[in-house]
Amino acid sequence: FFFFNDTATTEIYTEQIVGSVRCVQETGINAEYMGKILIEYMNSKICLVLALLATYTIATDFAEEDDVLVLKDSTFDEALSQFEYILVEFYAPWCGHCKKLTPEYSRAAKVLKESENPIPLAKVDATVETALAQRFEIQGYPTLKFFINKEPIEYNGGRTETEIINWIRKKTQPSTTELTSQEAVDKFINDNQVAIVFYGEAGSAEFNEFSSVSKAFDDVVFSHVFNGDIRNNQVSSTEARIVLYKKFDEGKNEFSGSFTQEEIKAFIEANQFPTVMPFDQKAAQRIFGESLPALFLLYGEDEQGQSALEALQNAASTLRGQIIISKAVITDGLGKRLADYIGVDEKQTPTIRLINFVSDDIRKFTLENQITAENIIQFYEDFKSGKLQPVFKSEEIPESNDEPVKIVVGKNFNDIVLDPTKDVLVEFYAPWCGHCKSLAPIYDSLAKNLAHNHNVVIAKMDATANEVEGVSVQGFPTIKLWAAGNKNAPIDFNGERTEEGFIAFLKEQQLSLIHISEPTRQAEISYAVFCLKKKKNKNRNLMQSC
Repeated sequence: FFFFNDTATTEIYTEQIVGSVRCVQETGINAEYMGKILIEYMNSKICLVLALLATYTIATDFAEEDDVLVLKDSTFDEALSQFEYILVEFYAPWCGHCKKLTPEYSRAAKVLKESENPIPLAKVDATVETALAQRFEIQGYPTLKFFINKEPIEYNGGRTETEIINWIRKKTQPSTTELTSQEAVDKFINDNQVAIVFYGEAGSAEFNEFSSVSKAFDDVVFSHVFNGDIRNNQVSSTEARIVLYKKFDEGKNEFSGSFTQEEIKAFIEANQFPTVMPFDQKAAQRIFGESLPALFLLYGEDEQGQSALEALQNAASTLRGQIIISKAVITDGLGKRLADYIGVDEKQTPTIRLINFVSDDIRKFTLENQITAENIIQFYEDFKSGKLQPVFKSEEIPESNDEPVKIVVGKNFNDIVLDPTKDVLVEFYAPWCGHCKSLAPIYDSLAKNLAHNHNVVIAKMDATANEVEGVSVQGFPTIKLWAAGNKNAPIDFNGERTEEGFIAFLKEQQLSLIHISEPTRQAEISYAVFCLKKKKNKNRNLMQSC
């Protein structure tokens, strides 16, 4: 019901309301939303109301799955125009990481959709909407981008419901919120794994420093209490205090340093994580996302595993703050993935491993001695002083290796790839990689057509099961050429993944492709003619050589 002060106004708006109700009936537009528009724009003409309704109709046209908007190339820009803030996941249907993210993403979408200031979450199938994938330079899955007034920024938060929600709220709301009752304080502490509260005076220098620091952490929630009675219930001092509440280790930490941004930040970084982190998405993001050294215990749920865990926890109190310490049950989801990555099977558990990031490479080290607290501490000290030798995983050398594409493993890499008399092209692949599977018949054909040339070797290595010192593989497939006489400077292949593309690449490197089989010659000629038609004059030499 709307009430007005005079009859004339009532008549005018009654006509508008009746027209709007008809619009609701005829178009199916949400009546509650219509009411909100009428209230907000009561002094506007009916045409403005209808224009707004037309905009709302566009918004409702987006397909939706489990509270997540499904965007296509045809609707993507409309969504960016419609929403000031929107988080978009670019995914591939076959991607395991994407499947794992799906339920967390949907739960976060539901919470944010129903919040006081709704923010939509959306997704794009990048394998179908290839134009969008190219437009935003999507290199892997899932890739999440957060759009603010159409401008994208990289999403670098966690992959759980809570982490997604906290990250978005940090980007769209004040970084610290006031708590005005004891109940609000208790709820804030109980609802969060880590909760940081400032107790002090509004407008104080201490609060200003605290507020500035709160903007720097996307995965931690901050609040403040100015009420003196509440503050007295929570802390013993009348001076400004910061308390970090957490649901692990000692339960809470009180800040005792100087109120500078540097010291507050260092206090939070030192206490926001468990001393021994379970290897979950947050731990993986912290270690691999930030390239931080880490010490792992991989163990089974047996007596030996529990004994090793106790030793790790005892050592952790000494090593705290020096290196990230994490534990993983080898049969659990991410624990199994970590074990595969490091190169550990169940027969080797329990085991202590350490990883360190050096430029684009990752070095791995193994504790060879018995797992005791003393040996773990000494293991870390030896790592710090440079006494440890890295280990590299390898499959066994195949009994036969007479196929056109040679099999390379860690143990025979030097013999095959670093042979100074050979030009060796190596594909580093993953068995689950779709692009690698698509490449396989092309790569096999290339190898068959060059099999007569004993100076050229076409090879492949499963990079998930084998490692080589100094060789960094960031994605699949990665293809590198080790040219004869120049084994210290492998050349990355970035051309077209076609037989013609590989031939052109090898020719460009001026390698020993002297005798070429007829199928390969025809492929070269076809490619050269194609290039000439496109007026790529740099390929005339290739045409002449053919």
